[in-house]
Amino acid sequence: MQKVKILSATAAMFFVLTAGNIAFASAPSAFSKEMPEAAKEELATATEAKAAAEEKTTVEAEKPAEPSLYEQLGGEKAIDAAVDKFYEKVLADDRVNGFFKGVDMDRQRRMQKAFLTFAFGGPNAYAGRDLRAAHAHLVARGLNDTHFDIIVEHLGATLKEMGVKDELIAHAAKVANSVRNDILNK
Repeated sequence: MQKVKILSATAAMFFVLTAGNIAFASAPSAFSKEMPEAAKEELATATEAKAAAEEKTTVEAEKPAEPSLYEQLGGEKAIDAAVDKFYEKVLADDRVNGFFKGVDMDRQRRMQKAFLTFAFGGPNAYAGRDLRAAHAHLVARGLNDTHFDIIVEHLGATLKEMGVKDELIAHAAKVANSVRNDILNK
């Protein structure tokens, strides 16, 4: 959006300057009744440049935004299915399932779905605590980078099973890793 504003402002400024030159160049001269050849060439060049600037502004304004990771993964239904499969894997893994003992898993799934929707660029419906506060008690119980890596591994495996392209899985892992320090209270 910023690029369009800059180009539009540039085009508008160019138009004002060009319009001033046109008015000056086309005004009757005390020295000549005809527009000098150099002024005609300058006018033609300015007119072409103005048209090119307007065209460029239009092209920039019409570029569609790249779909969010949320959209590329398939939206709400895909996130819901992924979270359900993901927790099946996590709860079956003795390396990390101890962190979920006594947790209301229906609530946990809802919170995770809302968080991933938000984190992957979907509608913001996440109303949970900040990540540091939400995971502080787990860090106190030993949650560390190894556990975080296992969770990211399960996320990747889940997405792979769902037929998600490797580049999108890598993007999801990048998003997950972007909150590592908050989750691990580093």
